[in-house]
Amino acid sequence: MTETFQGRVIAGRGDAESVAIQVLNFIVSDVDRIIQFLNVTGLQPETIRESATSSHFLLGVLEYVAKDDELLKALDQAMRIRPAVILAAVVYLSPEPEAKPSDKKVDAAPQLPRRNLFHQSSSHPDDSSGPLPITGPYRE
Repeated sequence: MTETFQGRVIAGRGDAESVAIQVLNFIVSDVDRIIQFLNVTGLQPETIRESATSSHFLLGVLEYVAKDDELLKALDQAMRIRPAVILAAVVYLSPEPEAKPSDKKVDAAPQLPRRNLFHQSSSHPDDSSGPLPITGPYRE
């Protein structure tokens, strides 16, 4: 399902940043919420405005909100920003994982020889070139 925010589909980084800025405005609009946010993040009130221009900061805001069920509910009720929209925005703002070369050379496990269970091996003493005979029902 595609998530929408303000009637638009979250379709990229710009939309995700818009969601994050709206969420940040919601946090800043309430004294208790902003104090909690500042305490958890270690930011100062003076640095929020300049930090808000960073995608990494906006991602951090969304991740902070995503971990707080009460804040998610409040956002949904007050601004109609559903939790799924928050998570979709997190995905768009998350950096692509970098492929790291392995420091160690890993040897692949040796391939075991395959055996055809329906034909006898030619190295078997009872070599009969053909499929194994089908005998009657199994009896103990």
